[in-house]
Amino acid sequence: MTARMQSMQAGSSKDPDINGILQFAKDGFGDTEMFGLIARRPELLKRTAAMFSYFLAGQGGLIEPELLEMMRLRGANLNACTYCATVRLQPVAGKVQPVEAALELRDISKLNKSQAVASQRPVHERDFSPRQRAALALVDKIIVDPHGVDNQLYAELRKHFSEEEIIELVCASALFTWAGTLNTVVHLETGESSVYGKRGGYAAA
Repeated sequence: MTARMQSMQAGSSKDPDINGILQFAKDGFGDTEMFGLIARRPELLKRTAAMFSYFLAGQGGLIEPELLEMMRLRGANLNACTYCATVRLQPVAGKVQPVEAALELRDISKLNKSQAVASQRPVHERDFSPRQRAALALVDKIIVDPHGVDNQLYAELRKHFSEEEIIELVCASALFTWAGTLNTVVHLETGESSVYGKRGGYAAA
């Protein structure tokens, strides 16, 4: 399976800012395909990259990037986004890798979202702090059923996060879900020159 749209490659834009963002993607995620796809609309990429930088590159966000990366990976598996489930946030990959098994990450290629959700198991709670467990419970609900974020879960979140931090948790999860939807619709794959090699595989309609 090949992607339905072609991505711009690093260094191919006439806009040095766009080339810089694509290099940021390569350094940050080990792959440029998603940002290269959005680069076909340069002004959209600049705004999108600013959001990812805010949350994942330590450029102002309140939540530590390694917790957001745990949430991103867990959400990618539930959302059945093969691309998102493949790439790793390179600066924190070493910190997150030891808990990937506890996140119940699995091969979701060729699965649709319903199948991915049905096959997913709860996280191994003993491997996470109460704060991390609350954040992971939130992303599970956001992906599967945002109406399921009930008062009990919200009360648990407030034990560990300020309201400003909860806003960021929800916004970051929504951003990751948006990216997963984009990638799935266009069947985005990692690039041949990425640290992952060319990988993909999405469910048939």
